[in-house]
Amino acid sequence: MRPKMRRRLTQNVSRLYLGLGVFFVIGFLFFGTSSFFFAEEAPVNETPINEAVRLSNGETVTLHAWSYDTEKRTMRVRLTLDEAPGNTNNHVFRYVYKARPDSEKEVDLLYDRNDQYVLELADVPNDFEQLAVRIYGLNTSQPLDELTPEEREDGLLTSLYADRRTIEQANHTSSDETIFTRLFVEDELTETERQLETAQQSVEAQRQQIKRLDRNKEELEDELPYLSLDEQVEQENEIFDIGRKRDELTLELEKLEQSVVALEEKHDKLRVRLRELSI
Repeated sequence: MRPKMRRRLTQNVSRLYLGLGVFFVIGFLFFGTSSFFFAEEAPVNETPINEAVRLSNGETVTLHAWSYDTEKRTMRVRLTLDEAPGNTNNHVFRYVYKARPDSEKEVDLLYDRNDQYVLELADVPNDFEQLAVRIYGLNTSQPLDELTPEEREDGLLTSLYADRRTIEQANHTSSDETIFTRLFVEDELTETERQLETAQQSVEAQRQQIKRLDRNKEELEDELPYLSLDEQVEQENEIFDIGRKRDELTLELEKLEQSVVALEEKHDKLRVRLRELSI
């Protein structure tokens, strides 16, 4: 190969490697510093809907729904707060924004019946991003604002979180108690239907398991005449164990069937109640 051609080829290869090197450097600088130019989206932080949360004082709270009215700038929260037997706590609600967690705001109580609450948060801006409703359980008549920071912290039972990106849009045009009651009955009816379906599936699974035990027992009993004495003794013990297991499953099945009946009765009552509220 002539020297001139060899030098030209070497120069082309050098330019290729140089170009690749510059490409990788630019890519590294871009992706390594992109977080400075593009804001990372905050993760969604919200309390699950219709899941009971047990509190430290023995109570449970279930969040049913959030809804936000963009025109009125009001947030409504529906929840059930089941009090523990003998608990005399006075429940107080406040809310805060993620951006200002130390600035608590008042909460209006629109509905309070049978441990079911509808709260309204006023003057909630459209860009609130994330907020939390704090639930306090106070065993004193002293107002919340007069408590020490330590006493407030001791009285805080839990916080319920909402995220602007997943909140339900609604028009808060009515504060009729009948409407709120119907919403709670609908929630309870939906939950009862879910429990009833699960209980019915458990009953069917239990019945199938009992049938399998009966088939196994019958097959073992049919084999007994063809076994030696020692094998018969061993197989009879196995048959006895199967019978004992069947008795246990039968008792469990009876309890499951009773729970199905109770849920069916509750389901029928809730449907009647819902029809009455819809008249």
